Amino acid sequence: MGKIDAIAKGARKAGSRLAGVSDPLTLGHFSLAKGKVNRFVSQAQPIRAFRGLRQDYDRLQHALALLELVVAIFPYDQERPGSLEFLEAALGAIETHSKPTVALVWAEVKLLFEEGAMPNFTECNLTGTPVGDREPWLSPSAGGVVRRDAASKLMDAFPSSIPVVVGLSKIQAWDAPPPNLRQAGDCLRALLPFWKTFADCPLFAHEELLNSLQLDTM
Repeated sequence: MGKIDAIAKGARKAGSRLAGVSDPLTLGHFSLAKGKVNRFVSQAQPIRAFRGLRQDYDRLQHALALLELVVAIFPYDQERPGSLEFLEAALGAIETHSKPTVALVWAEVKLLFEEGAMPNFTECNLTGTPVGDREPWLSPSAGGVVRRDAASKLMDAFPSSIPVVVGLSKIQAWDAPPPNLRQAGDCLRALLPFWKTFADCPLFAHEELLNSLQLDTM
């Protein structure tokens, strides 16, 4: 069914049978009843609770940042084959990977690719030439990496680094998150302007996560 809205009536009451299964980051089977305007959850059975995400605030931030993107870019009531399986795998990777930022970067790159919005990180989108600069630039309006001498013409261009550009270009080929990724936090930071352009809405969970990552490295 894709992304839908449904009301879990009474789920916030103590002892409600819908309380746990309707929490964020819970995978479950839901039976829905359709009213005149809204859908209502009539029965629910939890499948997976991702407890490792709930018990670790850092991992929780990463998981909520991913869900924020899904909510922002998936249209309502449109079937999306494979999306639920991908989301479960991505959340599981964030829950168990030794470096959750690496898992999130991998998931975001995969999501960009599936949405047909993957930036070009291998060559300058304006000149078609390889980017050999020590300080490559990125631009959402240009669709990826640009040479430094061309970046001055773009209002949204921002400086990056060779490890970030190389990492983002290679990680999309992995079927699962790699064990490590150089400058993973900078990779995540580099993806945010592209997501803001694509989603065209605020991404507060991402902003908060990046603030936390910056504090950790200070």
